[in-house]
Amino acid sequence: MMVRLLAIAVLAVGLAGPAVAQGNAPERTRQQIEAFMREWMDAYNRGDSTTMKSLTTADSFGVGDRGVISGSERFERAVENEASLGAKVTSMDVDQVRMLGRNAAVAAGSYSVTYNNPQNPQALTIEGTWMQVLERQRGGWRSVAASYTPFNPPPPSAAGASNPQPSAGTSTPYAPNR
Repeated sequence: MMVRLLAIAVLAVGLAGPAVAQGNAPERTRQQIEAFMREWMDAYNRGDSTTMKSLTTADSFGVGDRGVISGSERFERAVENEASLGAKVTSMDVDQVRMLGRNAAVAAGSYSVTYNNPQNPQALTIEGTWMQVLERQRGGWRSVAASYTPFNPPPPSAAGASNPQPSAGTSTPYAPNR
């Protein structure tokens, strides 16, 4: 429990300060987290809320435009909503990983989601950044907290839904200096 509280505190401080420092996670840990994110992305693309739920802790939560969302039912609702919009994650890069002790880490990177909504013939692609606080449990990584931030979220009518971003929601929009 203490590790989880520390991870959440570090997440809050990290959001207010500069980007998470890169490179302090051992290569093996980084590879495990990259594999975790591939499994997360594959489950999302299949509409497999059961697998997504198994990749989280029982008390996980997401921070987004609808506030703090917790509980396992958020996966069923989010995955059903995204599947109805034809959402597919086309990329999920792990750019940074930082250990927060022996069994906790924070990871961040970029993502891209394409929506092929049957009600809107034009495909919509949203790019952004993601961050997850992860905890190692029984030899595998599990998500404790997640946030997805689109660079330039489209108006709701453009995506055909009121919540077009990935399953965990969004935080304050961020426009990168590119």
